Amino acid sequence: MVEISVIMPVCNTKEEYLREAIKSVLNQNFKDFEFLILNDSPDNKAIQRVIADYTDDRIKYMENPTNIGIPQSYNKLQEMATGKYIAIMNHDDIMHPHRLAKQYNYLEKHPEVGLLGSGYKKFGEINRFRWTKNPSAHAEICAYLLFKSAVHHPTIMMRRAIMTEHRIRYNENFISLNDRLLCCEFSKYSKLSNLPDTLYKYRFHKDMTSKKQKDMIRSERAMFHKLWFAYNNIELTPEEVNIFDHYTTYGRQKVRDLNTLKIIVSTLEKLANINQQRRLLEPEIFTEICAKYATKRCLNALLSSRINIKEIIKTTSLPVNKPLLLGSNMIFGWKK
Repeated sequence: MVEISVIMPVCNTKEEYLREAIKSVLNQNFKDFEFLILNDSPDNKAIQRVIADYTDDRIKYMENPTNIGIPQSYNKLQEMATGKYIAIMNHDDIMHPHRLAKQYNYLEKHPEVGLLGSGYKKFGEINRFRWTKNPSAHAEICAYLLFKSAVHHPTIMMRRAIMTEHRIRYNENFISLNDRLLCCEFSKYSKLSNLPDTLYKYRFHKDMTSKKQKDMIRSERAMFHKLWFAYNNIELTPEEVNIFDHYTTYGRQKVRDLNTLKIIVSTLEKLANINQQRRLLEPEIFTEICAKYATKRCLNALLSSRINIKEIIKTTSLPVNKPLLLGSNMIFGWKK
C-alpha cells in the first residue's frame, strides 16, 4: 500500500493545462504515491494521447464508458484509492513541489486532524492574481461553513480510513459545493485544518465550472443553506431564507433598499443569538463572522445604492466594524 493516493478526474481539459497538472504531481519531492487519473470525457482522443506520453508507473489511468460528472468520478476514484491518505488534484491546476510532503508530515504528527487544506495562489486568464490563506483552527473553519468553504477543495488531503469507516462520499446532487459538504461530514469525526503555506496554484479561465454554471451554483448554495439549517434545527421565515440565499453570502448582489439591508442584518443577528444560546459553534467566532458579513452588506448598500446605514450601525447587536462604516457613511454627507 502506498502512503498517498492522488486522485484527479479529467474532462475535456486543454492539453497545455493537463500537462502542467500531471508534471506538477510527478515532480513532487514526496515519492510514495499513486496517481489515479479518471477520464470523464472518453471520446476525447487528445487526452488519451497526453496520458500515453507519460510512462511513470505511479500513474493509473482509467476511463469512464460515458461522461458521468465530477462528483460521481470522485466517488469512483475514492473507491479505487489504496493510500493511507487521499490528495485531491484538479486537472488544470499546479501543485507546489512540496505540497504532498508538507501535508503528509503534518497529518502524521496530528492524528486528530482528518482533513487538511493549504493556502493557494490564483492565476490564469482571468485577473485574479492573489494569494489566499484560509483559517487553520478547526473551530473557525466550521464556523465559516454556512457562509463559504474555508478549505479550498483541490488543496485537500484526507484520511482514507475515515472516509471508508463512515461511508463519506461526494454528494452526487451537487457539482460545486461538495467541498463544504465534505468538510461538514469530516467535522463529525475529526478535526479540520489548513496549512498557511501556499502549496497550490488555482487556475482561473473562462471554461471553469464556476464561470459556466453560475445559475446552478446559486441553486446549490441555497440547497446547502437549507441542509445546514435543517441539520442544526434552525428555523427562519421564508423571507429570511430568501434574503439569506440571495444577498447575505453572495457579495456581488447589490443591496438596493434599506428594508432588504435590515432583514439581512436582523437575520445574521438571529443566527448569532441562536448559536450563542445553543453553542452549536464557537459563539465568539461565529458572531464575529456574522458581523463581518453584516459589515460587508452595509458597505455594499452604501456604495451601490447610497443607503443611509447609520441607524443600522447604531442599533445592531453585532460587533460590526463601526469606524469603517461610520467613516464611509459620512463620505456621502450623512453626519447625523
